[in-house]
Amino acid sequence: MEKAVIDIIREKEGLPNSMSDSDIVREYKGTYTAARAAISVDHKPLDQVMADTMAKILPFMRHDRKKKK
Repeated sequence: MEKAVIDIIREKEGLPNSMSDSDIVREYKGTYTAARAAISVDHKPLDQVMADTMAKILPFMRHDRKKKK
């Protein structure tokens, strides 16, 4: 497992720094959490991709917080 994936798992799961990388690999290898972390290394989260796409297609639906006053 790549170090970047291990770091993302550590951050997302709130694991302590005292937990070694090998412990994380042993615990999370082959799990959904590891797969999501590996994908997020190279890609934007799906929610962000959807929001960006909707903003391009339907610009009037863009969430503008400044105008809500």
